[in-house]
Amino acid sequence: MDNSDEITIIETKKINVDNPIIIEGVPDIGLVGSIAVSHMVQEQNFDEVGYIKSDLFPPVMVVHDRKVLNPVRIFQKGKLIAILSEIPIDPRPGYMLSKKLTEWYKEKGVELIISISGMSLQERIDIDEPEVFGTSNNEDVLKKMEGSGVKILEEGFVSGFYALILKNSIELNLNSSVLLAQCYPSYPDPGAAASILKILNK
Repeated sequence: MDNSDEITIIETKKINVDNPIIIEGVPDIGLVGSIAVSHMVQEQNFDEVGYIKSDLFPPVMVVHDRKVLNPVRIFQKGKLIAILSEIPIDPRPGYMLSKKLTEWYKEKGVELIISISGMSLQERIDIDEPEVFGTSNNEDVLKKMEGSGVKILEEGFVSGFYALILKNSIELNLNSSVLLAQCYPSYPDPGAAASILKILNK
């Protein structure tokens, strides 16, 4: 049974962009993705243009600046579209959300998906500036990453929600990439998020 209709993407403002670049931040290791994307949309004054709702998400709403907001929101500035989740995405809704999002990205004619995450490092406390690693299903994107100072993952694995985004992107022929910054295994790591943002600026 396909339950992806249990997840709805709502555009509160019409998103008309040619070949947008998607930046995704969901809470996982070190909260790197959600910290980086949250900082980016605030600092760069992105417009809030939508949200994602589902009965499969935890019963949570968030409050920012006295406003009650959906925990999974969509922002836009120019050709950049940011997906920000402030709740962890469990495996079951993760399967459906990744399918729904990648189909939506395909409709939008997306140029590139950039998922932001962390890479647990026990010795993180000894490192001033965390390194950023990356992978992609597109050779040209890998070259661009390398040119921007990203260390390309030669071996290893991507797990969780972003692995599903990669898998679905390959099936739908979308260019997808993941950036991973070295981070604390069990604490939020704004320093790791800052390393990712430096790379994105390049």
